[in-house]
Amino acid sequence: MTAFMETVTINEPVVVGAVFRGTLVKPRWFIWKDRRYVVKETTFSWRSRQGEAVMAHFSVTDGSTLFELSLNQRTLAWRLEKICNS
Repeated sequence: MTAFMETVTINEPVVVGAVFRGTLVKPRWFIWKDRRYVVKETTFSWRSRQGEAVMAHFSVTDGSTLFELSLNQRTLAWRLEKICNS
């Protein structure tokens, strides 16, 4: 039996608790729709550009679901971009 992962685009603002150490950013938790999700692991991170702004992207998991968070490094606004469910 093969596993199927469904990716859903969310693109909504979220509140994120993160640790900043030099140029490194580590999301630790986020709140979406009044629910707090604890980040157990950051599985991948990358950067992109959105106009003049540098965007930091984080693929994170709470242990059961994969989420993509983004941080606009110009405005410091966080967004929940996508959710992947298995």
